[in-house]
Amino acid sequence: MNAFSQHAAPRPAVLAAIVLALCFILNLLAAGMNLSFSVFLLPLTEALSAERGTVSSIVSVTMLVSGLLAPVTGTLLERTGPQILYPVGLALFAAAYGLASFADSVYLLYGSLGLMGGVALACLGPVPHAALVNRWFYSRVGIAMGVVYSASGVGTLIISPSAAILIEEFDWRFTYRLFALLLAVLVPVLLFLPWRAIRAGHPLFQDVSQGSSKADDPSPAIPAEPRQPPQWTLPRAMRTAPFWGMTAGFFFAGCSSIAILIHSVSFMIGTGIDPVYAATAFGLLGFLSPVGVIGFGALGDWMGRSRAVLLSYGLGALAILGLYLIKYHSAFVGIPLLVASFGLSMGARGPTVSSMASRIFTGPGFGGIYGAISMGGAFGAGTGAWLGGLLQDIFDTSDALLIFSSVTIVLSAAPFILIRDLRAQ
Repeated sequence: MNAFSQHAAPRPAVLAAIVLALCFILNLLAAGMNLSFSVFLLPLTEALSAERGTVSSIVSVTMLVSGLLAPVTGTLLERTGPQILYPVGLALFAAAYGLASFADSVYLLYGSLGLMGGVALACLGPVPHAALVNRWFYSRVGIAMGVVYSASGVGTLIISPSAAILIEEFDWRFTYRLFALLLAVLVPVLLFLPWRAIRAGHPLFQDVSQGSSKADDPSPAIPAEPRQPPQWTLPRAMRTAPFWGMTAGFFFAGCSSIAILIHSVSFMIGTGIDPVYAATAFGLLGFLSPVGVIGFGALGDWMGRSRAVLLSYGLGALAILGLYLIKYHSAFVGIPLLVASFGLSMGARGPTVSSMASRIFTGPGFGGIYGAISMGGAFGAGTGAWLGGLLQDIFDTSDALLIFSSVTIVLSAAPFILIRDLRAQ
C-alpha cells in the first residue's frame, strides 16, 4: 500500500489551492480556446476558400505537435518546475492567435495555430498539470485531476458561444486578436507566484519521492524500514502492456472525441440548424463537462477506475446516437442527448487514466511516462480532426463522421477490457 493512502497529513491549504486554481485556469484557456476551433471552422473555410478537411487539419497539426512534446514538457516540469514552462506557453499561445488573425491562407494558420499553438498546448495542457497536481494531491489525485480536466468543459461553455457571437458581430480576425490580447495580459501575472514552494510539492510527496520512512510512520520513536518507490523509467514502462493499453485507449478516444468536437457545429448547421444556436448547443457541452469529469474521477476512486472508464465510453456512444438522431429523426431529441451524454463524458477518461498511470508508474519518472502515454491522445485527436473532415469530403456525406466515431470509440474501450492490469484497476 502506498504511504499516501495510509496517512493523510494536512496539506498546506493555501499552496494546494493555488496549484489547483492555476492548473484549472491554464487548462480552461488552453483547452477552451483550442476546442473553440469548431466555431471558426466554417468562417475560415469560407474566408480562405479551402476545403473543410484542409482547414480542420490545422487542429491535427496542433494536436500532433502537442503530443510529440508531451513527454518533453512532462519531464521539464519534473526537472525545472513550472515557473518557465507556464509563462512561455501562455506567451506562445498569445503570439499564435495574434499571427492567425492576419492569415490570408491556411499556411500561416499551420504555422501559428498549428505549430506555435501545439507547443503552447503542450506547455499548458494536462501532462504538466498531472505531474504538478500529483505532487500536491497524491492521495486524492483522481478528484483533483477531475477538477483540472473539467476546465476544458468550462472553457468550452464560456469561450465557444462567446466566439460565435463575436464572429457574427465582428469577424473571426477580431476574435482571434481578442484571444491574443487576453492571453498576453495574463503572462506577467504568472511571474509573481510563489514558484519555489509550488514546485516543491506536499511534504508527504517529498518524503515518498526521497524514499523516506516518515510517510509510512509519523512517529520517529518507532523504527520503520525505508521503502524505496519503484524506479520507473520511460524505456522500462514501454515494455509493459498497461503502457501501450493506455496509449491505445487515449489514441482511439482522441479520434472519436475530437472528430465530434471539431465537426459537430458544422454537422448541425448542415442539417439546417442556425449557426449561433448550434454553437450554443456546443457550448452547453461544457456546462455538464465539469460534473462528468469530477464525477468520473470520484467514481474511479469508488467503483474502480476501469469500470469508470468503460462507463464513460458508453456515454460517448450515446453521443454518436444523438448526432444520428439530429440528422435523421428529431433534433428536439438528438441535441439534448448529444449535450447530456457527450457533455458528461467529455474529458472524463483523462483524470481516471492519469490516476491509473500514477499508481502503476509511481516515482520521479511519472511526468515523462504520462507524457508519452498522452502522446496517444494527441495523435488520436490530430487524426480524428483531420479524418473527420477528410472522410466527409471524400464520401460527400456526414454519415462518414458517424461511422468513424463509432468504430474508434469501440476500439478505445478494448484495452480496458483485454489487459488484465488495467482491468484490475
